[in-house]
Amino acid sequence: MMIGPEAQRARAQLKYWWLAWGVVGLSLMTIYFTLGPAPSLADSARSHPLTGLIGLVPLFLSIIIRWLILPRCTHLKAALPWFMAGLALAEAAGILGALLGGVYRANLCILGLLGFLQYAPTFARQYLEPKPTGYIPNN
Repeated sequence: MMIGPEAQRARAQLKYWWLAWGVVGLSLMTIYFTLGPAPSLADSARSHPLTGLIGLVPLFLSIIIRWLILPRCTHLKAALPWFMAGLALAEAAGILGALLGGVYRANLCILGLLGFLQYAPTFARQYLEPKPTGYIPNN
């Protein structure tokens, strides 16, 4: 457990994590609702049916970062670049779904939103109050 000014700095940095998370979510929803229910902008999605699924690639990379890499980071400063990269990839999945999704547009936007929601910085508490290690007696 951190004590003193270092703990205050870490808590302040955590507020920036929440701010970045909120801005990315707001931008993702703004892009989707600005485009509206109109068909997607890409004609190439109609020529090849799998082109519309291009948004799954950054979503898959985002899931790997969130569930395999971030839990292994031990400090807040080490986890921040991975958090930002994963959040950007989750947003990219939603944006690609909105722009190139074709018939899968709504589904890919929902998957991008779910990918974004998994990055809610509630997991960052482990960096502020890590679990104790070593022998812990039961009494």
